[in-house]
Amino acid sequence: MILSSGLALIAVCLGTVGAQSVSLESKVVSYPPYVPVKQGAYIIELEDGSTAPSFSAFTESFKSIPNVSVSGQFDTLFNGCSVSAGSHVSAAQLARVAGVKRVWPVRYHTLPFRKSTVNITYPYLHHKTGVDRALQDLGLTGRGIKVGIVDSGVDYNHAELGNCWKTKDCPWQYGADFIGDKYDPSSLHPIVQPNPTPMDCDGHGTHVSGILAAQGPSVRGVAPGATYGMYRVFSCPINGKVSSSDEIILQGVEAAFKDGHDVISLSLGGGSWPEDPLSVACSKLAKQGVVVVAANGNDGANGLYTAGSPAVGHGVISVGSVDNWNITGSIAVISTPNGARSALMSTPGAESHPFVFGSDMPLLAPVDAAGSNTGCANFTTSLSGKVALIKRGICTFTQKAQNAQKAGAIGVIVYNNVAGMLSPSVDDSVTIPVVIIGQDDGQFAADGIAAGNSTVRAQKGEVGTFPATTGGQMSSFSSFGPSPELDIEPLVSAPGGNIWSTYPLKLGGYASLSGTSMATPYISGTVALLMQARPGLNVDEVRQILSNTAKPLADAVSGKLIHPYWSGSGLVNIYDAVMARAIASPSALSINTTDWSQAQALTRTITIRNTDNSKGVFVSLEGKAADSLSMYGTNGSLTAVPRIWPPSTAGTSPTMLPRVSTTSPYTYVPAGQSKDVLVFIIPPYGLKESERWFYGGFINLTLSWDRETAKSSLAVPFAGYNGNYRTVDVLSSPSTGLPALTDANQVVISDVSGLVVSGNSTALLLYTLDLPSRVIAATLVSSNGTTAGYLPFGYNEYTARNLPSGGNPLSGATITNIVFTDKEASQAVKVPAGRYRVQLAALRPLGDPNNSRDYQKWSSDLFSIA
Repeated sequence: MILSSGLALIAVCLGTVGAQSVSLESKVVSYPPYVPVKQGAYIIELEDGSTAPSFSAFTESFKSIPNVSVSGQFDTLFNGCSVSAGSHVSAAQLARVAGVKRVWPVRYHTLPFRKSTVNITYPYLHHKTGVDRALQDLGLTGRGIKVGIVDSGVDYNHAELGNCWKTKDCPWQYGADFIGDKYDPSSLHPIVQPNPTPMDCDGHGTHVSGILAAQGPSVRGVAPGATYGMYRVFSCPINGKVSSSDEIILQGVEAAFKDGHDVISLSLGGGSWPEDPLSVACSKLAKQGVVVVAANGNDGANGLYTAGSPAVGHGVISVGSVDNWNITGSIAVISTPNGARSALMSTPGAESHPFVFGSDMPLLAPVDAAGSNTGCANFTTSLSGKVALIKRGICTFTQKAQNAQKAGAIGVIVYNNVAGMLSPSVDDSVTIPVVIIGQDDGQFAADGIAAGNSTVRAQKGEVGTFPATTGGQMSSFSSFGPSPELDIEPLVSAPGGNIWSTYPLKLGGYASLSGTSMATPYISGTVALLMQARPGLNVDEVRQILSNTAKPLADAVSGKLIHPYWSGSGLVNIYDAVMARAIASPSALSINTTDWSQAQALTRTITIRNTDNSKGVFVSLEGKAADSLSMYGTNGSLTAVPRIWPPSTAGTSPTMLPRVSTTSPYTYVPAGQSKDVLVFIIPPYGLKESERWFYGGFINLTLSWDRETAKSSLAVPFAGYNGNYRTVDVLSSPSTGLPALTDANQVVISDVSGLVVSGNSTALLLYTLDLPSRVIAATLVSSNGTTAGYLPFGYNEYTARNLPSGGNPLSGATITNIVFTDKEASQAVKVPAGRYRVQLAALRPLGDPNNSRDYQKWSSDLFSIA
């Protein structure tokens, strides 16, 4: 029987494949739909070896298939050819031909744009995060993915943001205003008066939007092809504050969910518990299949446990900030007898007073009445018509500016007294422009002024880009984890320090801002690229892949890995995430059940899933220790910035670092399958448990694929407490003098036995929480041990730790002759006269609220209630 040549080839190939038990489709490289390919064009790689057919025989086989032609031969790069096929011929059909090893679609390429010499086109150095390769090499843009931004609105009239709103082909197809311009929380009845569109009057949301969606040329967003929605939940600045509330934010989040967004980006936060309402709402969104990305917070100066809600919500991608490698912003040209220099300026102290001088203005470095160049006392010489150069330190920026303004200055330049940049904050009494420049630029200006007449000029819209000394390092402001349950926060980090992006046109059009608010849209954009590239991923897989492929960060001075409680899994790399062919879960190992008095090592399971259906992979595991962190100094006092072990100047015993071991150094995971690997995390020895150390590190997985020489890698961060976390004290050490009873002016009462409290005379209970606590109960107890009730403000749940510089340095309750018999403070009773004491109970970490033994307790001495 004679078959047609095409059918004969298929029949022969089917027989061969059956004998080898190889999947036909495993030979075909299938690009996702975002990759531009030439229809009907393929690259064919032939099998190597003596059994492979000759090239001429091979090409004759293809030529015999209708509508297939061989268009070229490759014998240097690999043994193969290029073919053209009709629309009815599939790549799988071509793979069935005997001797075919692999089939690739022919992909289109375009020449990438050249970067400008000042790096404005890519101010984030996108190649550090793999974004440039995802955009340029893979053709990703986020197209087809919907991203909802819950923020302060967007200036959609900005040319780089589309200059449109809900029109055809406009990136802004969704969104609404939920608050309006007049919302003021200091008002008894804040006005909620939404506008027809979510136009931004603050700038935050427009800046966030540019990081995600800007089209260039000045700002290139991470996902410029995605479809966006803006849900405005913050009002205009009122009394220097931009405000919102839980219910308004929840309205915005809910609307974003109903509009069907794949990703919801939240550059906001407050609170610290997964049980906070925003955390709960966002956790539910994650369970519904929405990827939620949230800022971890900007309270890094207060140390551990500063991660905010909703970032700490279960299933939420929490984001830390890395300083940009470049700083882009407005510049001032300083001209002196020693030469001229362009100095990078901070954002102005008040946006209504931009630092703009179109011509050269006299620049002076005046000495105040105290003989100082810090400007903290009045200036005795006239500064009329001049710009004052003042050194940072001693007093506030407002005081410096007020003194210069009174002397007639038309502007103030404050130069930093340490390395780095920051932005000034001044109140409404200051009506002249105030900016900050760097320490080196300030010293150059001061030396030049001392040499003779000097001037400064700052043209509107003139910007420059400068290398950052802290580029690629964790931003000092980026909040630390863990969550109250010891979950690792953040999950991943991204550029967020010194980010140049779009800004409302009426506020200048562009600005350089810093915060985890800026890092959050960067991660949201990478999620859009990943979901475009791999549309079948669920929320957990997105989290796992982003975490697995991020790059752990090392301290620039010591070279040691930064703890996951600060950096999460490290700096995002979206190209590696898109190309990853394996997933390791969980995304992080949070060790919150540690009691090393009972065990020598903690056993955990890592599941490695090979998502490549054609190749197996050998996996080797290796543990790498990160810095250990403590909230306490060597003298036992609480420290704001965590103490680090090992110090960069000290030698380290290996036993003082956590270690990781496995039952087998290598694991083979067949194509398309999963394997569980047991890992044993061995705690550091030699660190004092009384110093409360948190250890951490990374489990590095090196992947070697069948028949490939190149290797890839994944990482899983781990972290936990070095001791029995359940027994840790929550209240501050007695050496601090707290808890204590004080008078109404917060003066500690040294002998409370003589204290008399009545309806007209009250006292206070003051205390400090070093750790978050699930339950705080302050009660009034009679001398015979009977509990009278809760003090006013005496019962609290899900309480954050007290932050020295975060606005809540102390916690407390009122002591009067009234108590409450219920936790909700709805049943007030008057206390009979007698002798009483205050009892304070704080639930220890991971404790059972119904088990009294899980509380740390403190009692005052007896005092009198009249």
